[in-house]
Amino acid sequence: MPNQYLVLVLVFVGSFSNAATVPFMGLFIIEDLQKSPMMISVYSLVATVLAVAANRFVGHKIDQGWDIRKLLLASILAYLAAMSSLLFVTSYWTLVTMFAACLAIANTAIGTILSFARFYADQSHLDSAKFNSRVRAMMSLAWMIAPALCFALASVYGHMIVFQLAFAIGCVWLLVWNITLKQTFRRTHPAHQDSAAASAAAASNFNFPLWAATVACFFIALGNSLALSSAPLFMIKEAHLPDYAPGLAIAVKCFFEVVVILGTPGLLKKMGARNAMILASLMAVVCYGYLSTITTLTEMSIASAIEGTYFGIFAAVSISFMQSFARGFIGNAMALYTNSMFLSGLVGGSLMGIIASYSDYRTAVLSASLAAVAGIITLVATRRADREAEELPA
Repeated sequence: MPNQYLVLVLVFVGSFSNAATVPFMGLFIIEDLQKSPMMISVYSLVATVLAVAANRFVGHKIDQGWDIRKLLLASILAYLAAMSSLLFVTSYWTLVTMFAACLAIANTAIGTILSFARFYADQSHLDSAKFNSRVRAMMSLAWMIAPALCFALASVYGHMIVFQLAFAIGCVWLLVWNITLKQTFRRTHPAHQDSAAASAAAASNFNFPLWAATVACFFIALGNSLALSSAPLFMIKEAHLPDYAPGLAIAVKCFFEVVVILGTPGLLKKMGARNAMILASLMAVVCYGYLSTITTLTEMSIASAIEGTYFGIFAAVSISFMQSFARGFIGNAMALYTNSMFLSGLVGGSLMGIIASYSDYRTAVLSASLAAVAGIITLVATRRADREAEELPA
């Protein structure tokens, strides 16, 4: 079995690789490639459709017992290919073809790592909820550092430095993968061989509680995605903050995420996952209403702190919340979870482009509150959809 701390390092480096480019793409498309906000939507559509298809395929194969080590290797190599493609041919059409296709395969690493973390915790006899929180904390820590570093470097050395750095981090990711996963790693009992899971699947081909949880996660993540894609442009172009402001905002947000994820697991378990997610959604409504009014770095930092607190609560419980409804098919549940994140990015990016084209970036930020409201409605309406799973700890 791999060392659990090496596993967490692997999660951190993989998340850092993803976080190095995702928040930057909107600004890159508009300022470097000289495209309209609507073209961000086109890129988001292509990238997300490919990522969703790839995640569904990989999630299914994980449940069948495929080697997670090889699946992660394919993701890392695809990531390196994506960064290389844009470094050699910097154009919008390279972005929506070669870059998007390779990045879709690379992004399957997120669902693979989340599934791997659950199997690793089970096989190592660790508390799966606590280990999920540690994994999610590593992801948030990566997001705290990577965007701030990339925006700062881009403001000094130009935007292409971001993709050069991303390629270098991808090489580090490959090295850490080789050190951490020296041998084949699979789930011990593939889902199709698990009689209990097979019986549950046979009894209900459509797992409504799992899909309801997926929709709730989608709406909460949609608010974050809409703000993530519109806030950097709003801060620079409309609030007239310095170029490093978006990176600083994400760093502050992710700092509070990590504190909340690691500091309040007992409280969240007492509240229950669903109530905690409702609380997070209510805080999101307040957050984005306030964020749309900022004019100074101090106000930006306050909004980012609120955002980090609400998203930290969501991150601390959402993975275990989804897994509680999995009925044995963890790979499928994590593929749905990951796809809800990607689809929220697709819809968020598309909405941002449409809203900004017809209104402004401030309105796009404010619209993120509506997604949080939809999340609250979904969570309340589907309460007790699966009583047995609801009784599990967060």
